[in-house]
Amino acid sequence: MNLQLKNILPAGGKYGLLKIFAGLWLLTFALYLPAMKAGFVADFTGWLEQTQHYGFWDNINRTHYHGHSLYQFTQFNTWVLFQFFGTNAMLWHLLSVTLHAVNALLLYNLGFRLLHNSNTSGARFTALAGSLLFCVSPHASEVVVWESSYHFLQGLLLLLVVLNLSWQYLQTHTARHAVAAVFVYFLSSFSLEIFYITPWLVLTLALFYHWSSGPPSTGFLPALVHIFLPLIVIFIFHIILFRVVYGGWVAHIGSDVGPAMPALGWNKPAKLLFHILFLGRFFSDAVRHTVYDFLDSAKGICAFYGALAVIIFFVAVRFRQLSVKAKLAAMLFGWVCITLALLMPLWFPDYSLVVFDRYTYFTSAFIYILLALLLTYIRLRYVRAALAIAYILINTRYALQVNRYWMKSERIISNLLLTFPYKTDRTVVLLNVPQNMHGVPMIGAEQESELKLMHDGLVPAEKINTKVYDAMAYNMLTPDDGANVTVLNDSTLKVTLNQWGTWWWYAMRGGNSYENNEYRLDLKDPGHWYELTLKHPAANYMLLYQVGNQWKVVDMGKREEQR
Repeated sequence: MNLQLKNILPAGGKYGLLKIFAGLWLLTFALYLPAMKAGFVADFTGWLEQTQHYGFWDNINRTHYHGHSLYQFTQFNTWVLFQFFGTNAMLWHLLSVTLHAVNALLLYNLGFRLLHNSNTSGARFTALAGSLLFCVSPHASEVVVWESSYHFLQGLLLLLVVLNLSWQYLQTHTARHAVAAVFVYFLSSFSLEIFYITPWLVLTLALFYHWSSGPPSTGFLPALVHIFLPLIVIFIFHIILFRVVYGGWVAHIGSDVGPAMPALGWNKPAKLLFHILFLGRFFSDAVRHTVYDFLDSAKGICAFYGALAVIIFFVAVRFRQLSVKAKLAAMLFGWVCITLALLMPLWFPDYSLVVFDRYTYFTSAFIYILLALLLTYIRLRYVRAALAIAYILINTRYALQVNRYWMKSERIISNLLLTFPYKTDRTVVLLNVPQNMHGVPMIGAEQESELKLMHDGLVPAEKINTKVYDAMAYNMLTPDDGANVTVLNDSTLKVTLNQWGTWWWYAMRGGNSYENNEYRLDLKDPGHWYELTLKHPAANYMLLYQVGNQWKVVDMGKREEQR
């Protein structure tokens, strides 16, 4: 059966789309309600400090940021939003919820059109299932909750708009759709590096319609000329502009990543699929690392790419004989491969939840639509529906778990900021600062105190006027975690974590011994305790340690364990 070329809207037309959007928005809002006040952590504090202290052009061009990137469109949008929202957590949260729901709607709209064109029975429900999976995925929490991930929400929105407009052009050959697609892509090229792959997704979309419509479609060449080639020109222009401005070729993550890619990345696509499809991060440490170890091994890599080669060979050899629905599955599989390839040079944390989940936001969208399409090959409708509902509910359950971690971590952070003794004139040393809770970012320890930066940005009426040092951070497992202190002599103390299974961090890495003008830190056990030796009289310092959501002051006159 040939491809149905129609300019279609989902059932109910535009009003039907509004109803679906309302449902997706309400679902997202309810799912992320526990985390409504969270997200002002990590990179957000640096962005907030720059936004508050530098002018419009400095913010637009990120002149004080260490990473090299051309994010002018993103920076303009966030600067404008800050003028209206300030540090109102609820407004930022509602914006993120809305953008995530819009992305789910755009994914539904594109998925429905492709499925309907491909003669897939139940196209509306299949597209809705994929969109719902994307909406409730626990891997989306970093993007939805953490305000610093705004550009990931925006990046996927722009990508899906380009794909929807390209679909419109393939159906109607109307020039305005091509012009709009090129214009949106131009904006996206100053938003996030996801624009690197957009032209290739558009090309595969055009090829799918060209090869699936009986006689070759007359829309392929116009789409090539009016959309794909202009996108390539914009891409090349951006790369050259980046080279002229920064002297390098690779944006944001550093020019050293590309040459190291063979050693860095070949094991990651399989691990990411395990992470997304099978909720791999939620397995026990033993099971998870058994899988990771195999996928990191030569056997695992050969097995994965061998299976990938077999699939590609089968599709290439049998492509003309495949049904239109199977060809659509092949195209979506190609989109998944393209988005996974973009992630190969990026970091993949093996130990925690949430961390770098934002990198999976784009590929998840296409994985879930592909998964929903593959479910339609199950002939028993009730079995198909039961599997889809069960998988959606399982994802929802883990999304709620992660959002509760966001909620618990935010409550701890909020109380630590509000109860900080900002009026002291002594040098403050923070002996244990929460780094994260099960991967959910919190405060952390930096050479320039992260807590002071966060406090002064979010509690501006109570600015800290003394020097603050973050001695060490640690990862929390429960809201009651913390440390205890034992004073060894008038200048030395022992700081020990109250719980096992956590470890010390410093500057976003595993903890290490170091010293500065105020103290020397000797890390004795990276997973449990360290010694701190003061270089000046103890009376010059206020030494604080954290337990749960409370600060406690070290009494240097007590030669006993202080909890």
